[in-house]
This record gives sequence, structure tokens and C-alpha cells, in this order.
Amino acid sequence: MSKIHFLPVKNGDSFVIECDKGDQHGLVVVDGGPTGYGRVLVAEVEETGTPDLLVLTHYDDDHIGGLKQYIEARILQGKLPAKEVWANCAGYVEVEDVSTRSIIQGVKLSELLTTLSRTGEMQWRDDVEEGIDREYPFATVEVVSPTPEVRGMVIEKQEEEGMKMMAKTKKVELDEMMFPLEELAKEPVKAPNLKKSNELANAASIGFILRCDGLSILMLGDGYPHNVEAYLRNVKGYSEENPLVVDYVKVAHHGSRYNTSNELLDIIRCNHFIIPTNGEVHSHPDRTALAHILCHPGRDRNEKVHLYFNCGLDEIVKNAGAFLKEGEQEAWNFEIHENATELFGLTEAPVPDTPAQRPSRKNYWIWAAAAVVLLIVLLTIIL
Repeated sequence: MSKIHFLPVKNGDSFVIECDKGDQHGLVVVDGGPTGYGRVLVAEVEETGTPDLLVLTHYDDDHIGGLKQYIEARILQGKLPAKEVWANCAGYVEVEDVSTRSIIQGVKLSELLTTLSRTGEMQWRDDVEEGIDREYPFATVEVVSPTPEVRGMVIEKQEEEGMKMMAKTKKVELDEMMFPLEELAKEPVKAPNLKKSNELANAASIGFILRCDGLSILMLGDGYPHNVEAYLRNVKGYSEENPLVVDYVKVAHHGSRYNTSNELLDIIRCNHFIIPTNGEVHSHPDRTALAHILCHPGRDRNEKVHLYFNCGLDEIVKNAGAFLKEGEQEAWNFEIHENATELFGLTEAPVPDTPAQRPSRKNYWIWAAAAVVLLIVLLTIIL
């Protein structure tokens, strides 16, 4: 049975997705959480088996730190970390002053992957960008970000890398708890400044749609909504009237207010949102991001929204502060699931890959009319 293992890696991202397609079974790992949590991923893989695909969305420590530790541990065990690895940023880090944790992790991971890929037993792809559509025996994986331009930009030297990102407090222009959700949902999401290295790194996140029997999920890494929305609208043809349908959305950047927009949510039909965070470091999730999820114009409030956290609410609120008010769950028809560890597919049949592949009502009427005509002809002959 297809399912998502949602790992408890504090403020980071780490998922192990079991995929079934017919009688084929596969394993996809996405990120490894921050430094110190590689052991959690190692233990999970010991239970589930060698991954077929391992994806590093980008090289921030809360995604790459534990992944690097996991790879090192597997090498010591004499085992491959995965049959195939997708990791864009690590191989492109070129700096004179390797002074910050994220860059150091990227350089070291690049060295490890280069060594492993030379053996021929493991494939490493560092050219992953929107438009790549891979058909595996166990699942299909369609990449929705980054753009070729953004992927190319990560080759440039990273300057003034995010010691700012390691700050314990977040800078916001307003006290979000002072505003109702419906007002915060109107706040536009600014485009990333790609001259800032931390925003460039997040913009270069690998985002993808994974589909297998009974399970579909949009994984957004720490990416920004602008390019994902543009790709889904302009390339794939999704719209408010013809939305992308998935079981789950992994919310970008742990629920940051800068990474979730009404415009993107309006072309996605999904009521189940995964938010990996314990509130540390950047005090996520932001109330504004939740406001977009709960109050975007295209949402049907008669359908309950489910928010899944891999940590307890008490821990998140202790670290990040309150982000919801009493009575809002009933008013906006949503449910919170804390300490989530496993999530199962919600669909009975695979979702068509693109709007063009979905059968239209017009086609149904044509076939129905043809059947009626055929029945009349047969009755005429018989009578």
C-alpha cells in the first residue's frame, strides 16, 4: 500500500514515500532533516529498504544536514544510499571562503556523490529542472521547479550566505495574531530576490508531483509559489476551472508566509497539507501562510481542510508562538493532526497526469448519444 512516512526531524524536512504501482514497489526519499537527524532516516530506511530515488530539494542545513549523515552511514555499512539521486545545488557550490554550514554541507555532499556515481552503481542527476517527467515502474515523477534560469544561477558564487538564515528570530512587519485569517489571506506574496543567496537557494528547490497507485503528492521543498504556478498554468494547462488534483501538498518552507500564495492554491484541488516544523530557528509556521491555505478565494469551505504536523502543537507554539486563535478551527472548517508519522493515499484510482488527459463531459454525452442510436437501430431490426 502506498504511504508517506513523515519523519520527526524538528525544524527540517524528511520523507520516505512507499510507492506501489500494480505489482511494482518502490521507495522515494525526500531530504534528511537538519544535522543530527541522519540516524532517524537511517533507521527508517533499515525498515523499508534501499531507496530507488533520493531527492535533495536544496542545500539548506535543515534539508541536507541529516541527508549527508545518512549517506555517510550507508557508506560505512557498505550499502548504497539510493539507486538514483537528484541533487542540484550541491554540485554547483563554488566558493573561495567556505564559511557557512549550508555551503560546507553542499561541498562535502558533492564529494560523496561524485565518488559514489563513479562506481556506476548509483546515478546522480544534477540537472533537475521543471518539465522533467520520469516514468518509474512504481510511480511517475513530474518536476515543477526550478526553472532552467534559476537552476543555472546556483552555479554562481554564493556570497553572504545565510548566517542570517540561522538567526533565532524572524523579522516580520506586523504582529500576525492581531489580524483575522481572512485579512492575512489578502496579503500578496512577494517574488524572491535572486540576488540574495538564501532566497536563490530556496528558489532552486526541486519541486515535483509524485503519483503512484492510490497516492499523489505535490512536494514543494522550500520553493516559492510564483514559478510553480507559472509552470502549472502555462505549460501544463491547469487553471481554476481545471485544477491539479492531488491527495497531499507538502507546504513550502515549513509554512513560511513568503512561500504559499492564493494564486497557486486556487489552481490546486487538495484538502490535506503537510507542514514539517517544530517552530525552531525561523518560528514557522506563519499565520499568514495558514491564512492563504484556509481562506484563498477558490477554497470550498464545505470541505474540511486537514493540516498535518510531525511535531506536537505544544512544542511548536512554545518555539514559534501562537499562530491560531480559539474558534478558528470551527469557523474555517479545518482539523489539525499533530505528531503525524504515516499518511496514506486518499484516491481509489490514479489521477490523470494533465488536464488534457482528463475525459470531458462532452465526450461522455457523445458516447451516450451513440449508444442510444445503436439501441434504436437494433430494436428496429428486431421488431
